[in-house]
Amino acid sequence: MRIGVFGGTFNPIHFGHLRVAEEVRETFSLDKIIFIPSGVPPLKKQDIIDAIHRLKMTELAVNSNPFFEVSDIEVKEKKPSYTLNTINILKKLYQKDILFFIMGIDAFFELKSWYSYEVLLRMVDIIVMSRPGYDDITKSELIDYKVSENCYRIKNSDRNVFSISVSPFWISSTLLREMLRKGKSIRYFLPDTVLKYIEENELYR
Repeated sequence: MRIGVFGGTFNPIHFGHLRVAEEVRETFSLDKIIFIPSGVPPLKKQDIIDAIHRLKMTELAVNSNPFFEVSDIEVKEKKPSYTLNTINILKKLYQKDILFFIMGIDAFFELKSWYSYEVLLRMVDIIVMSRPGYDDITKSELIDYKVSENCYRIKNSDRNVFSISVSPFWISSTLLREMLRKGKSIRYFLPDTVLKYIEENELYR
């Protein structure tokens, strides 16, 4: 199988996350995408609600799509969620499959700040999604040369980076949290099941 690994805080998950994941799945002919809510995000310390809530919201958001599933491997660790460790676990679980790590171009430009990023870049191919306001991926110093259309070789690695232009979304989890604190409706920005969970648990108040 060809499996996409989509990590994030999902704080909360919204239609932007779901739509770009669907576009990546279709474009790269992935058999499934695994959403992995971070347990303890090492680079994000503030305004993060409990991982159990973020895991549950992610499960509610994806359960209608047979190609999407959720993993709790980072949530149950209860320690900093380093992508390198997660990929190591997944490669053991899916030894016969091909893994692709999915991330936004903004995160890709900051990849050198990640834990043991050089090792990570030698372990897995990466799919980088476009985001409004961010420039061409070739401006990253991690790119060595162009292999083919939208495919680039990573420096000092035999792995590739694939770029994809996804539907632009101005909505963000940060904005949704701000709207909720101001008492504004966030309906139609995320699945009704997620909104109901947020309301029932009085999150982001």
